[in-house]
Amino acid sequence: MKNNIKKVACIGSGLIGQGWATLFAAKGYEIIMQDLSEDILKSAVEQVALNLNFMEDNGRLQLGEAATAYKRIRATTDLAEAVKGADYIQESVPDDYPSKRKVFKEMDALVPCDTILASSSSGLLMSEIQKVATRPERCVMAHPFLPVHLLPLVEIVGGEQTASETVDLTYNLMAKLGKTPVRLKKEVSGYIVNRLQAAILREAVDLVASGVASAEEVDRAFCSGMGLRDPFIGPILRAHLAGNGIEDFLENYADSYRLRWESMATWHTVSPSMREIFVKNVNEMSIVRKHSLEKIKNWRDKMLVEILKLDRSCR
Repeated sequence: MKNNIKKVACIGSGLIGQGWATLFAAKGYEIIMQDLSEDILKSAVEQVALNLNFMEDNGRLQLGEAATAYKRIRATTDLAEAVKGADYIQESVPDDYPSKRKVFKEMDALVPCDTILASSSSGLLMSEIQKVATRPERCVMAHPFLPVHLLPLVEIVGGEQTASETVDLTYNLMAKLGKTPVRLKKEVSGYIVNRLQAAILREAVDLVASGVASAEEVDRAFCSGMGLRDPFIGPILRAHLAGNGIEDFLENYADSYRLRWESMATWHTVSPSMREIFVKNVNEMSIVRKHSLEKIKNWRDKMLVEILKLDRSCR
């Protein structure tokens, strides 16, 4: 595998692909974006420009760096052209096995054996995707979080046939980008954070659909409680601190948590009736009624920039 990565290809130019292109270009890499149509790419490149300008306007880039980074980006509808000469490829096509397998099979046939093929999947298993590759050892998951160019986390996990060298090089590349890479010891659907998010979202939907609280109240409770505290300590360290040590926590709160877990939702699909109640509640949230999605996203990103300024080096 290549230790000196200079040229990067971003395959798929949706929100994830746009974020990756923004980040790589901002960090000095030559980028080529690929998607299926000129119209899709035109819109994507315009969004990357907005992302870069946002970073400069909010102190994430120095004055003039957005324009310089933008010059590092090219776009094409031709997959072969996109991956030619690439040292590292970040795939962000639709998150389903047929789409991933198709593009991995094509990329595998087009590039040298030392080019890393990384997927941005939010929950699929690389062991299933890499079956179509003749050189599966260079295939790896590198799952980021929206907005990719701002949030530092990237979860890295190989499949059954992924070489440890591939995982190591991807980990090092993400650290070089300023990311916070987390290496999983084994594959699991959804990796770490999306499994945590899925558990929280199910309970949030259930609380709203069962009439315990409105969507606005659930979000307010989250943001004013664990949302303020957990970005610094996480759920496991939180338990350790809450119980004056994890041993005491497990002993003292065993019954309390048993009662909560026994009464929590266990369904796997949102029923039509639950969907109707939940959608109505979300659309009645004051922020949703007053502002467009674009304005809410922009506000969220500005809040993220402020949070990222905080020194969390105690970790």
